[in-house]
Amino acid sequence: MKNSFSIIIPAYKEEEFIEKTVRENISVFRQSQFDFETIVVIDRIPNDRTYDIVKELTKDYPEIKLVVRDGKHGVGNAIKDGIKNSSKEVIIILMGDKSEDPTDLPRLATKMNEGYDMVFGNRFYREVKFEGYPLKKYVFNRLCNFVIRITFGIKSNDITNAVKAYRSIILKNIEIKSSGFEIFVELPVRAFINGYRNIAEVPLNHYSRDITYSKFDLFKEGPGYIGILFQCYKEYIKNGK
Repeated sequence: MKNSFSIIIPAYKEEEFIEKTVRENISVFRQSQFDFETIVVIDRIPNDRTYDIVKELTKDYPEIKLVVRDGKHGVGNAIKDGIKNSSKEVIIILMGDKSEDPTDLPRLATKMNEGYDMVFGNRFYREVKFEGYPLKKYVFNRLCNFVIRITFGIKSNDITNAVKAYRSIILKNIEIKSSGFEIFVELPVRAFINGYRNIAEVPLNHYSRDITYSKFDLFKEGPGYIGILFQCYKEYIKNGK
């Protein structure tokens, strides 16, 4: 099986990293000879050059599809808009802050070509590089993953990771309710409880951004994770697991 790929990159205040993220990931997908498009969804705000940078890149990279929203609308809403604008068979979600090694991304694509519903990038394999992750965020991550594994029976060690690949038909046919970072647990959990359980993982190097650049606020986003998991659990029970 040889799929085509829509790479969705949500971007808000990413002028430091967006050019390298887009250039390097397009380069590795071209080298791998995949049929792909890169959908960059930008929350455009004053005094930020993220939009201008990506707009300039479109002159060199016809693979880029630019979706622009004025103001801050949230990463979850950005991904939903990316899904609506996607046209390929598989969706890969990638962050715009260059926290992943671009050479790892074709692993997800190659694994999806084996016929899986979803492929997760796993940052916790022994052989991968995992740098700069704040302790509080790490503890929350491990606890959240443990709760999801026990509650829903999803056999993954990194369910909360943003970087995953999905068959497009799955994401286009589920009702996504998240607006923030909690979307990264809602998508795999909601897909799983809707019967899409053919899942694989691949190692993924991760280079966490420090507090200066990170858009994730644990105390602000944590309740959203709890809320969306509770909603999914109610549906899980209602549907008889």
